[in-house]
Amino acid sequence: DQFVEPVARARTMASALDNAADPPREFVKHTRACFRCKLVKTFDQFVEAGCDNCEFFQMTDDRGRVVECTAAHYSGVCAVIDPKSSWTAKWLRLGKLVPGCYALEINDDVPDAVATEIEERMDAGR
Repeated sequence: DQFVEPVARARTMASALDNAADPPREFVKHTRACFRCKLVKTFDQFVEAGCDNCEFFQMTDDRGRVVECTAAHYSGVCAVIDPKSSWTAKWLRLGKLVPGCYALEINDDVPDAVATEIEERMDAGR
């Protein structure tokens, strides 16, 4: 009985990671953060798979769109493994997003067209 809870917790963690965003392959330079959700990935990862949280940005296979919808300058990174139970994820308002690495703050200005897209998406969700 004493091992049932840890085993159940491990299974929950494993299933949470099944839909996790791939972590950045490198943190040296070439990483970017999504303007809407702050997910951090390499430029190539955004081109290959888009943003795992913001599919409406349609970044897959569109390098120009990746440049437009992501920021090259951000501060801090938080790795979130289990967003639903992590107090840090809740505090950062990442609780409903996929597990992954997230920027703490975006230091670039959001382009007007992208800001409008985000606002329209938020209004549609209300």
